[in-house]
Amino acid sequence: MIVKVRNKTKDHNGYRAARVKSLFNAERGNEFSLDANIPIEGMEWQIGLIVGPSGSGKTSIGRELFGGGKIVDLYAGWDNTKPIVEDINSGGDFDSVTGSLANVGLGDVPSWLRPFKDLSNGQQFRAGLARAISDGDDEIIIDEFTSVVDRQIAKIGAMAFGKGWRRNKGKKVVLLACHYDIIEWLQPDWVFDTGTGELKKGGSSDKDQSLSSKLGRSTHLTGSILKSITI
Repeated sequence: MIVKVRNKTKDHNGYRAARVKSLFNAERGNEFSLDANIPIEGMEWQIGLIVGPSGSGKTSIGRELFGGGKIVDLYAGWDNTKPIVEDINSGGDFDSVTGSLANVGLGDVPSWLRPFKDLSNGQQFRAGLARAISDGDDEIIIDEFTSVVDRQIAKIGAMAFGKGWRRNKGKKVVLLACHYDIIEWLQPDWVFDTGTGELKKGGSSDKDQSLSSKLGRSTHLTGSILKSITI
């Protein structure tokens, strides 16, 4: 698949803009062009990762892969009058919602009873991942993946999300990220690096299992299990 990105904004000629053009040889700074070869046709996959520096075209490429597909903001659209357990997939069943929260590592049960705005930064990140897993369309894009959390939370969150998303059989997600440290934790099916223009294909591995053992196995939470949890 050849993805052609052609972005253009209005060309301004004010004093400061003209001076920047002159000083930094940026006559066409209002235009951005990128051709990316991402040969994933015919490939069975669920999780793709586009990684690279800020401003390198990740968002534009992600949109083109799904023909203008939906970009999910993990932090937007929450109803802060409701606890997150009521706000995630409001039409879904109880077990699927609590299961998605547990699968992304948000095991602090009292936090499920708080609105999104009252959660910590790390809890908000995980709640957003749970909503994406539970509410997501068949094809979604998540921008700025792990950008606003510390790197340890990012790595563990990436692994938990990868495991949770793979339970969504037949659904695809493309994650857009600036950080390379999540790759071995996420174990995506393919990675496209906008910095080098290279595509690497992969998948889950023995390392994924060893990381799971090191961090502890996750358990799918259902109503019956919740009755035995001590808070």
